Amino acid sequence: MKAIEKARDVATQTLGRLNTAAKIAVIALVCIVVGGLVLWGCNELVYYLVARSYTEELADAYDLNVGTTRAILWASFTAVVVLAGYSFSLSKQKRRAGYAGLLALVIGHSLLLGRIDTNFRKNGVAEKCYVMTRTTIKTLNRVGIDPETGRECRPLTPQIAKKIAEYKNGHRPKQITSNDPTFFDPTTGEPVVWYSKDGSDQIELFDLMGFHPKTGEELTPITRPVVEVWKVQTAKVVRRVPLRVNDPEKFGFFDPITGAAKVWYWGGENGNYEFYDGPGFHPRSGDGFKIITRDIISEWRQQQEAIAARKKSEQEQREKEARERAERESQQAREAAERERQAREAAAETLRKQEQIGNECDRLGANPTDRRRTAEGVSFDLLKHQADQAYDACTRAVATFPSELRYLYQLGRAAQFKDKRQAFEVFSRLVQANYPAAFDNLGGMYLWERKDAATAISLFKRGSALDDADSMVSLVDLIDKGMLPTPDPAQTKLALLHRAAELGHAGAQRGYEAEVQKANQDRINQVNQQQMMQLFGAFVRGVAR
Repeated sequence: MKAIEKARDVATQTLGRLNTAAKIAVIALVCIVVGGLVLWGCNELVYYLVARSYTEELADAYDLNVGTTRAILWASFTAVVVLAGYSFSLSKQKRRAGYAGLLALVIGHSLLLGRIDTNFRKNGVAEKCYVMTRTTIKTLNRVGIDPETGRECRPLTPQIAKKIAEYKNGHRPKQITSNDPTFFDPTTGEPVVWYSKDGSDQIELFDLMGFHPKTGEELTPITRPVVEVWKVQTAKVVRRVPLRVNDPEKFGFFDPITGAAKVWYWGGENGNYEFYDGPGFHPRSGDGFKIITRDIISEWRQQQEAIAARKKSEQEQREKEARERAERESQQAREAAERERQAREAAAETLRKQEQIGNECDRLGANPTDRRRTAEGVSFDLLKHQADQAYDACTRAVATFPSELRYLYQLGRAAQFKDKRQAFEVFSRLVQANYPAAFDNLGGMYLWERKDAATAISLFKRGSALDDADSMVSLVDLIDKGMLPTPDPAQTKLALLHRAAELGHAGAQRGYEAEVQKANQDRINQVNQQQMMQLFGAFVRGVAR
């Protein structure tokens, strides 16, 4: 107090020496200094309070250490002081630098403040609330009634924030068919199920906020009393084994009176759906059935359309392949028929040519007495004049039909005028094959060329046994020449000629007739001779008497 009084006395004495103008100036200066100090103190106090709140907000929003945030703010304050000094500098460049720096600090801090959009504080207290609209979910900064929609703005919780994110990603509420769903988050106790009541006061549960897919009413977060009511409601439902619905379109997805879904579904890993007429669990996988929704119906119908389109495409492809196969088979059949026709024509042409070759051989070289001939035949004398043509024709016939002995025999006949050695070899082969007509030809060659009558007779006899008429006529000729002794030559000749005539041998027929006439004449002569002898005897006896 003494110091204050002493200071006041000194000030009074000092002011007393000054004139009035000086006193006023001193007093004004003191007031300005004191006011400036008071203003500075108040400014610093306000700045401290604002800075502390600002520091907490920044640290909370960006998850920074408070000391680090304060250091950043003090550095910003220092920059403000320095830049403010530059702003009042006499240098134009410093003033520009000061203005630019202050502007950059203001913009930077504005951007930092603008990015503070957190839903929750560090202590978990919700900063915002949400409101359901028909198109989206709005988040507001205060709990209460939204002035635009008139709906309640419900507190935003971590669980609700996740559900809102699902909703914004396109998910919509789906009815819960499980008999034991999780109603509340096990960590926070917040509801994670929404419900709605139908006209019969039955509770339907959904897994997301939003609006009822049929009634359009906003779904309400579940509460414990509602959970108890739902459990009582569920306990009254009679449990049974759900039956599979093979044709849900015919069965009907929804009740036509209440509109309630009456079909449950199960989706397999391959994307196929199975439908059932009640809630339950899949017998193979144990997955719970879900209540049908319009989205699932639409997806299933698209799937069925795709399956039908694929089956139709496959059927069309099979029909196309069947048509192409039928066309190929028809074309192949036509080609096969054409090839067969051409083959038949070629075979017929070949056969015609072969027959022509054989016919030529038959025409030129056949033996009239050969029982296996197919043509009229030519006599041995006539064959002599056309031996060359017969030989060539029969050579081609034998080459064409190597197994046909008739052509080989006729080649042997022609070869008798061309190459007797070949003819002998041909007839020998034919005799070994028991070709009847060859025996007479080979026997004749043994008889006239090799002078071997015994072998010739043996061959003629073997040929006769095979009904060769020429061999029979040759034996008759040998009997006439005395080269073949027989007990009864006449009867043997008649028998041989008669059989040869029956076989169609023209010479044998004439010879047989001649022998028969000769035999008849002999019998007449014998009778006449006997009669003459009798007359002569009677005459002799009469003379004797």
